Amino acid sequence: KNVTLPPFNNILTQTFSGAKVKEGSLHISNPAVTQLFSELDYLRSNHSDVIEAEEEAKKALESAINNHKEVKVKIEQLKTVNDGYQKQMQALQMEKANLKSNISTLEESCGGCLPGWALFNSSCYFFSYIESSTVKKNWHESREDCGSRGSDLVVIDNQEEQVACLSSFRQCHPRPSCSFWNGFWIGITDMENEGTWVWINNVTEVEQRYWMDGEPNNIGNVGEHCGVTVHSTFNPWKTRYDGKCDFQQLHWICEM
Repeated sequence: KNVTLPPFNNILTQTFSGAKVKEGSLHISNPAVTQLFSELDYLRSNHSDVIEAEEEAKKALESAINNHKEVKVKIEQLKTVNDGYQKQMQALQMEKANLKSNISTLEESCGGCLPGWALFNSSCYFFSYIESSTVKKNWHESREDCGSRGSDLVVIDNQEEQVACLSSFRQCHPRPSCSFWNGFWIGITDMENEGTWVWINNVTEVEQRYWMDGEPNNIGNVGEHCGVTVHSTFNPWKTRYDGKCDFQQLHWICEM
C-alpha cells in the first residue's frame, strides 16, 4: 500500500510550530529537535573528553616507560653493589676460616704460641729471621705478612718488652751487630706527621731514650718514616732508627 507524505515544507512548518501531522505522516516536534541537538553537543563534549583522556593516557604511558627504565638502571646498580657485597662476604668468610684455624691451633697448644713464635707475658712474637734468614721486605710488605699471620708489627711500649726483644735478637744473630741492615721493622711510623712517631695502635711515642744518638733524622729525598730496631752491643737502650719505608729491605717482628 502506498503512503503519501505531506510536502517537506509542511512537515518543517509543523515541526517548528509544534503541530502534529496526520496519522501516517512523520511526527517531529520542537522537543525532539532540541533533544537531538543536546545529544549532539553531549557527543561532541564526550569526544573532547575522550581525546583529552587519550592524551593523558599517552603521557601516563610515557611516564611509566621512563620509570621502568629508571627502575632497570637502579636494579643494575643494586646488582653491582650486591656483587661487591658477595665478594666481601667471601673474603670475610675466608678470613673467618683462617681465624678459626688459628684459634684451633692455639687451643691445641694449651694457651701457648704457634710453632715458630715466642711467648712473652701474654703476647706471642714472630721473628722473620727464624723462618728465613734470606727473605727481607719493606715496611709495608712486612706488615702485610704479619696480617696474613693474624697479627701486626710489634709494638714495644715498655722496658720489659724492649729487653725481651733484645734477648731474641741475640738468638737471631750469631754475631750481634749494630749494623742498620741487620735490623727489624717494628710498628711505629711518622708518615702522618713528620716528627710525630705513632705506634700502629694509635699511641704516640713519647719515650726518646730508645732512639740511637742522632736518630730519627729523616735523611734522604724520600725521607725515613718507619721505625727499625737493632741489637746494639754499645747501648741496649738505644736500638732504634728511622728507615726508608718503601726501599729498605729488612727482617720484621710480628706480635699477636
